[in-house]
Amino acid sequence: MEISTIAQAKNHLPKLIHSAEAGEDVRISRHGKVVAILVSVERYQQHFQAGKGVFSAMMRWRESNTSLDLTSDEVDSLRDRSPARDFVWE
Repeated sequence: MEISTIAQAKNHLPKLIHSAEAGEDVRISRHGKVVAILVSVERYQQHFQAGKGVFSAMMRWRESNTSLDLTSDEVDSLRDRSPARDFVWE
């Protein structure tokens, strides 16, 4: 993954766009911290559509299981409790 400062990106935008079109993600930094990533349209659409697919699958599951009458505790018991999945409502 290529890293470019904002000034470099400004001066070499066509080159960076060609890199993104070729499938390389281009990170853009300010004061040493990455603040943006330039990606191809195809890669952007893959990520964007992935979220819709998950949401659609959840909605289809809910529609096909309307006969289930689960309490909040029962739904909570189905949650993945792996350490990386800690969640707190705040």
